[in-house]
Amino acid sequence: MEEIGSFVSIIRTDEARIEGILVKVDLSNQRVAVKNARNFGSEGRKLREAQIPPSLLLHGCITLGSRQIKDMEIILLSPQERNFPSLSQRRIGARNKVDGPSYSEIAKGKKN
Repeated sequence: MEEIGSFVSIIRTDEARIEGILVKVDLSNQRVAVKNARNFGSEGRKLREAQIPPSLLLHGCITLGSRQIKDMEIILLSPQERNFPSLSQRRIGARNKVDGPSYSEIAKGKKN
């Protein structure tokens, strides 16, 4: 699967956004694993409940089941951005240049 190793942005069902590097897609168990994951919180998406604050922690690896994922996007970075972690982190956090298949397309095995 060519998306492995790509930066991803995941909106969980609790409206928190997680970003990191996609390391595994397990279609049979409907799970994805993301390394170097950062939680950006709910960023105002929760309308009737308290917002989830962002976290400064960088998680080594987290696994999410399909029922925990509301949306997932692949974030495409240029080769130059991949070589400069500070540029990559700014780009990911700013959510610039988001492109790629949705989570449902990845789960169904479709490609752009």
